[in-house]
Amino acid sequence: MLFLAVSLGFYAENTREGILHKKEVKSQLNSMLSDLQSDITLFDSVTDRNRFGADMADTVVELLHSDITNTTQIYYAARTVTANVGYYYTNAKSYDQLKSAGLLRYIKNKGLLDSIGAYYVSFQWLANQIDLLRLKLDEIHKGNARLFDSYIFQQMISTRIFGTTSLGGQRTVISKPAVKPDLLSADAKDVNTVSLNYHYYSTTIKFYIRMGNALQARAKELIEIIKKEYRFD
Repeated sequence: MLFLAVSLGFYAENTREGILHKKEVKSQLNSMLSDLQSDITLFDSVTDRNRFGADMADTVVELLHSDITNTTQIYYAARTVTANVGYYYTNAKSYDQLKSAGLLRYIKNKGLLDSIGAYYVSFQWLANQIDLLRLKLDEIHKGNARLFDSYIFQQMISTRIFGTTSLGGQRTVISKPAVKPDLLSADAKDVNTVSLNYHYYSTTIKFYIRMGNALQARAKELIEIIKKEYRFD
């Protein structure tokens, strides 16, 4: 009888803890919905900024090879690119709390558990792409010394913000040169070096944008899975 009483006590306590853990899981997943929605909003803003920068990089390449005398637009596009880089990141607070508290094991839907893990792990891989993007941007900065007058760039930095104000997502608009500036060199090798830097940057950031779009789609899918599984409105 004593053994039975002790066993029943353990069973009742485990059941109570299990119920509490499931409630905590549901609470954290409800918070995760807010985290995911903030990610989606940020993705929209960062993508807008990066597309703007990519378009300006393409403009630099095009003008350097077809209209090199249009130096006002070349300076403007070149400086705009380096001022418009945004990085995708995630608000993983709820996911981190689920992990640290050991609550992930209480999510019984394996498909949901796999989707959550895959989403947040993707940002670790994304960090490698950020490093590559920064490398291409650094090459632009170094190469620009071949063609562009630093003082003209300095005069163009009266910036203004266009669009959203999310961290990392603002589109920065640079002032155009007040007068038509000169390029420091018309040497074909110098022009080609700078053009190649912008070309490689453009292709890299366009791939980065596609990755961001894929992650945004995954975030939207994850929201729907969580809502369906836990019957959130």
